Amino acid sequence: MTVMNYRTQDGLADYGFSIEYQPSIGWRVYIIFRPFHQDHDDSARLPHQSTDDSGRRYVNWSAKVDSLGEARTVAELWAELIQRYELAEAERKGDNAAANEPSALRRLRTDAA
Repeated sequence: MTVMNYRTQDGLADYGFSIEYQPSIGWRVYIIFRPFHQDHDDSARLPHQSTDDSGRRYVNWSAKVDSLGEARTVAELWAELIQRYELAEAERKGDNAAANEPSALRRLRTDAA
């Protein structure tokens, strides 16, 4: 087992992983921690994330991960993917909230007329 911390390239998020070898499946990257977000539903399914029989979350990579080096790369790629995904979701929700605000709707109608 190897524990790995990873800070995203934008420097805005830190992730923690436990990388473990299992003879039947190869290396598996378990997600130990990820950034807290205000409107974050921890039960929400994220891309390429699954839960094992013990209830531990892991990176669900389509190919067998054959080495510790590959597992580290998978962890890094997943962290970058999730960081971009969550930023896009926050932006989308922010746009929806602004669009549904009555004053914003009035401004939109005034500008359109």
